[in-house]
Amino acid sequence: MLEWGIDKLNELRNRMPDAGGLIIAPNIEMAEYFVDLIELMEGEKPMLVHSQMTNPTSKIAAFRNTDKRWLVSVAMVSEGVDIKRLRVLIYLPNALTELAFRQAIGRVVRTRAYDDDTRAYVIMPSFETFDVYARRVEDEMPTTAKKESSTKFKKCSVCHTENALNAKECTECGHEFPSQQERTKTCDSCSSINPASVTHCMNCGESFQHNFNVLLKDALRDGVIARGMDIDEQETQESEAMASSFRSKVLKTGDERLVKIIKILPDESWSRLKQIMAS
Repeated sequence: MLEWGIDKLNELRNRMPDAGGLIIAPNIEMAEYFVDLIELMEGEKPMLVHSQMTNPTSKIAAFRNTDKRWLVSVAMVSEGVDIKRLRVLIYLPNALTELAFRQAIGRVVRTRAYDDDTRAYVIMPSFETFDVYARRVEDEMPTTAKKESSTKFKKCSVCHTENALNAKECTECGHEFPSQQERTKTCDSCSSINPASVTHCMNCGESFQHNFNVLLKDALRDGVIARGMDIDEQETQESEAMASSFRSKVLKTGDERLVKIIKILPDESWSRLKQIMAS
């Protein structure tokens, strides 16, 4: 769940450079675990807030006014807490009520300004109660709120000029884009730092592979709910794999009707669109 959330937050920061993520944890022990895990995965320690610490509201205010990536909360960020840059929610609460669910989603499903074209992502366990709540929220959302955002360009935070995703500085004002930190992992045997993508330690050769298999049905993500559609995990993975090349091909055609379609349909549904067009 965290890996997927981190990837989505990285994408969102191309459009909103200070976009943030929120983790709602069920208890302090789990929240502290998430803090350690994110620091291990990203190299940046997230901000933690809970009722047992001194003046947590000041920490929330501090997070609101920075570009820090993650906020981990235990029953502290609910209705009335306004952090407009939040776009990713990892939802693991104690409360299972629909009111609590809607209040949590409300922290990330919001518009920052008239030209805000970012999406919000809610990552949650595959739990029937939450699925029902999510479908209701999707059904109630206006069409304008379901508009798909483009990730072909990134926006300068200073002059708002669109730039290529691989641009190191803005072509208009020269603002230098912050470089995305490479994800790393530490070898348990020799403590060497390695890129997250390698399977063996580059220093001592220790394997990073697990000695067990995780079946798809056991994975925490079990498909997605988007635009009122239930999309199973296989379709979701196929869509994500083809998303970049598919979007690029459509944009190259210059066909405004096709471009409009991919802006409306979520990335996760493109495998289904491909099947329909092939039949």
